[in-house]
Amino acid sequence: MLLTAFGMEGAIRFPRSRGVPVARTSGTETADDRPGAAGPDRLHQGPVEEAGAPLDAAAQEDAARTVITGWIDLTSLPGQPVEGPGGGLAAIQRLLDERGAAAVRSLRGDFVIAHVSPDATTLRLYRAVNALIPVFWQHREGSFRWAVDPRRLLDGPPRLSDVDTDVLPMVIAERGMPHDRSWFSGVHRVSTGHCVTVAGAAAPRVERFDEFRPSADVPRTVDEAAEGVRTRLSAACARMLSGERSAVVMLSGGIDSAAVAYEAGLLADTVGLHYTLEGFPGFADDRDSAEAVARACGLTWMPRDMSKHTAPGGDYIRPAQGGALPQTHVPLQGVTAAVEQAEANGARFVLSGLLADQTFAHDLNRGLFEVGGLALLDPRVAGEPIWQTLATAAASTFSGNGKGPGFLGTARHLYRVATGDPTTALPDRDTIVHPVGFTDAAGDRVTQAIRHAADRARDSLQGTIRRNGWSRRSLPQGITSLFMLSESFNTTNLQAAWLNHCLPKRRFFSTPFADRDLIEYALSLPARHRLGFGHGMTVDKFALRLAYADRGAPTARGHRMQQARIDSIPALYVNQNFETVTSLLNRDALLVELGVLSPGFVDALSRGRLHRNGEELARLCVIEQWLEGLC
Repeated sequence: MLLTAFGMEGAIRFPRSRGVPVARTSGTETADDRPGAAGPDRLHQGPVEEAGAPLDAAAQEDAARTVITGWIDLTSLPGQPVEGPGGGLAAIQRLLDERGAAAVRSLRGDFVIAHVSPDATTLRLYRAVNALIPVFWQHREGSFRWAVDPRRLLDGPPRLSDVDTDVLPMVIAERGMPHDRSWFSGVHRVSTGHCVTVAGAAAPRVERFDEFRPSADVPRTVDEAAEGVRTRLSAACARMLSGERSAVVMLSGGIDSAAVAYEAGLLADTVGLHYTLEGFPGFADDRDSAEAVARACGLTWMPRDMSKHTAPGGDYIRPAQGGALPQTHVPLQGVTAAVEQAEANGARFVLSGLLADQTFAHDLNRGLFEVGGLALLDPRVAGEPIWQTLATAAASTFSGNGKGPGFLGTARHLYRVATGDPTTALPDRDTIVHPVGFTDAAGDRVTQAIRHAADRARDSLQGTIRRNGWSRRSLPQGITSLFMLSESFNTTNLQAAWLNHCLPKRRFFSTPFADRDLIEYALSLPARHRLGFGHGMTVDKFALRLAYADRGAPTARGHRMQQARIDSIPALYVNQNFETVTSLLNRDALLVELGVLSPGFVDALSRGRLHRNGEELARLCVIEQWLEGLC
């Protein structure tokens, strides 16, 4: 059973005066109209405080003090009765009154919550540790305001002067976005696992109240690990789709979306939507793979040709209607199609295989050492001499700074691995981010932002080590997963996709790989259950591939290593629309004026460079177009 709503905003004024609301909030009606479903039409209309006096008991009972945007699995409520219309919301409110942040940690779903205390003196904004849905806030001129759409916190439609230009490189790179910043100056985000507390006239206080904690249920064998993964992925899909009549799954043809398709097909009448480029080299293989998965899992097969978006004069980089926020990730126009398909089918959920790579990531290089062991000394098994492996490892982590380490640098790297320095396991910026055309200053901003994100991940893990009494030498698994998940939940691109397409259409874009229980189980997996190794070959997401090799995903797909060729879509667009790209990216571009793009880079743009960097250039065009639209 789900409790769902699609909007939230509110305000508190300081200092309070007679008749001024303590917290006036509103949320759109729930989307769950099945018998026994929870939630009234209007979730919350805030209480009124008379000259600082608390509300009487009857007024407190009548006032709904909680607004939820998102969805919650009501079966995760511990011992709370859920009866009649509004019963789920009432039960959650009672739980929040009694247990506060601990109650939020116990809930399962994708949600943000605004909760006013029973005495109407304190407001708390919670964002779940695995939330893809964002919430924003602003504190100025004696007032505190919040909304799920940051544009609601601006004085009128967004303008160029509202844009926080310092974060533009992080938005484009899709990495390192500061956890409390947004697209706009003075508009803050509540990061995942954090809470904003407003009490009296004091300044808002932001605190972390939750974090991912590796499960204590560590499997002994890879077969046990595969079964544990399948059980939890099945439960994650059931949280969203139990009782649903229909759903949409975005199928790439790879193992991640195949696993989701299998589970979704057992629960609802599901459409498998696949993006392709008819006649483009390589896409026929992806189409065949995705169609085989759809047929095997009992999904309605629906390919969607993206050629019209990439043809000369196509709309691939065109913003969504309604003053959209910039969405930079591929496939642009694809999310629109998926949400429209869900709307046509009456489906509330669009599912994808996103975050599987992050959830099951192994610690870079350290994981390889743990799995390979002494076999790394044998070039026939490792695929290269051990000194090359060590040099590459030392150069491609934060401790190596991406530079040729030499003997001393390699020795320092090995020492850090041996002493359990968590940062050693994290990849260097150049390993995970490839900014094209950035000025040195813009590139440095991305690097520093990623380092700060890595520090947060390290601090979180070290806090877990201290709480559990572990030794730093026995570093728990999954620091890379923890880092990459934090970055993924933090990316403004996913948030823009939800705000642009799902919020107005009242649909949810989600991924079962964001389920908290699945993530915490994956974080506990030993490296040998994440990574298959031998004879110079590595198999990522080892337990996941094993779990679904004979469940819906044909064997060839279960072991399929290459990524779907989805990145070719923007590459084709920029090649077919060279004039459009150069009209946006030149010396007069706002990105050049703002110090993000190098003048030398835009001067040297050519069709050959477009071909090599299609996705990155499409991102730059999207941001430039957005900025120009704000002028």
